[in-house]
Amino acid sequence: MPDFNELNNRLPTSYQSFSELRRDGAEYVDKTSYVYMLAENRRPRILTRPRRFGKSTLLSTLEELFLHGVEPYDGHDSYFKGLAIEKTWHDHADYPVLYLDFYKLNLLCDTVAEFERSLMEEITSFCTEYQFVVPENPRNLRIQLDNMLGQLPDASLVLLVDEYDFPLLHHFSNAQELKACKEVLRCLFGMVKFNSRKFRCVFFTGITRYQDLGMGTAGNNFTDISQEPAFAACCGYTRDELKLSFAEHLRYAAAVRAGCCYEEVTAQQVEQLLDEMAEWYDGYSFDGKDSSRVFSTWSVLRFFSDSEAKLRSYWSAEEGLGMPQLLKVTLDRIDLGQMLLEFSSGVFRIGPSQFLQSSLVNPEANPYAILSQTGYLTLKRPYDPDNDVYLYCPNKEIRMAFANLMAVRLFNKRDLYTKDYISKTVEILASLDAERIKTYFNALFHALPYEQYPINSEAMVAALIIAHLCGAGLAPRAEVSTSTGRADCIIDLPQKKLTIVFEYKYESDPDKLDERLEEALRQIKERRYGEAAGCQPVLARFVLVFCGERTQRCFARVALLDVSRT
Repeated sequence: MPDFNELNNRLPTSYQSFSELRRDGAEYVDKTSYVYMLAENRRPRILTRPRRFGKSTLLSTLEELFLHGVEPYDGHDSYFKGLAIEKTWHDHADYPVLYLDFYKLNLLCDTVAEFERSLMEEITSFCTEYQFVVPENPRNLRIQLDNMLGQLPDASLVLLVDEYDFPLLHHFSNAQELKACKEVLRCLFGMVKFNSRKFRCVFFTGITRYQDLGMGTAGNNFTDISQEPAFAACCGYTRDELKLSFAEHLRYAAAVRAGCCYEEVTAQQVEQLLDEMAEWYDGYSFDGKDSSRVFSTWSVLRFFSDSEAKLRSYWSAEEGLGMPQLLKVTLDRIDLGQMLLEFSSGVFRIGPSQFLQSSLVNPEANPYAILSQTGYLTLKRPYDPDNDVYLYCPNKEIRMAFANLMAVRLFNKRDLYTKDYISKTVEILASLDAERIKTYFNALFHALPYEQYPINSEAMVAALIIAHLCGAGLAPRAEVSTSTGRADCIIDLPQKKLTIVFEYKYESDPDKLDERLEEALRQIKERRYGEAAGCQPVLARFVLVFCGERTQRCFARVALLDVSRT
């Protein structure tokens, strides 16, 4: 059995540099076919993806290709040896590469003026390395860029910009600084547009789209490849890539989870593990097609680095949007009641033009479009400029994160809706104690500010519970619709070998609660909810009736229909 520490050391978790990753023998998922498509085309391109999806490594791979090509150099083999691009790349020229990491350049800057100076110092360093004449104390970025480009032959400069939008996000809350930051970006984009003959390759990456940054026509020569099918899997890992590049890690994790020897792991066990990983970390689609879905890079690597091979959530609000204050701004723009219903349905719908306007610096941007840029939502079907765009939460990890996003805003009584309360969910449900379950769920509703978020329908009742269950790490589901309908909520508890079906009813008249309870009991029995849903060995079916009358606003009736073996 391989040594876990040795396997862990081979994970590319701490690498962004392609050359260092290859030099140290870390695992590399071969993305060079995408690098080739980026490198062979001179048209400026921009790619947006959520954080920690491999954008920086993609840029670094381009940098290495243009600096050294695919031939051996400095006494060692090419870092592209054995990769797809080794046989297709025939350009042997060495190009000057200006690589700008806006995250690093802006990291310690309190103002945009400081960021601009940091950027100019980086360009000065580049010019010095390539022995260009550097003007003394250039007054601004435009003068420095004009000086640099004037000394370059045509089709020579490779410009790579990582996290181009980070300064915008960093200075978002200050209108004056935000305006100054836009001017810096407008200068950079304009420089590329009006000096296009000077560039061999231009590639920018970021989180949010650039179209609505208020830069006028400065960036209209860039091609946004974010939704192009050809580049849908250029970041993230496909299932086949995981099987090819992380075969030992998969086998090791499967052995740990099965409690058997590494050598005894079967192909079926590996596939089963991949199925479970897919439920947690797969589902991202950047062209809306099932065939190009990818796993979250960061989450998969974190899973492989867990010696106990436990599937868990590695997502947090800060990692999703990059900065907590931007998360707050995004949620302030959302009708949380409506979002709760859409979360429960599993589908978020926005207009096609709204989807393309997803920068936080645009006050008209649709919050769901922003959440799609930052990894909370992804395309459910291919983008069509003439029809609405359908988005959804890609996997269990993100559904948990999304539910937690809503919980922070929905439940202002944090002393009632606590981590301890959430952690007891499985224990309470598995007790099959109807009164205990009713009391537990009522605590959820008591933590909700009713004046702000009134519970006025069965759909809202179901949506709130589903959001809570997702936040607790469960995966509530519904049966496939039939002619008789489907259950409101089905919860599988594999560790308890138990499936629970919930049917909810809403009634505003306290005198009709018993009538509504009897109606629900007949419905769940006659329609045989849960019986054809691929359940666990034990099936339990409950009815809960919510009283919407102003003085109650809670589950007032509960009944356990039956507990049976499937």
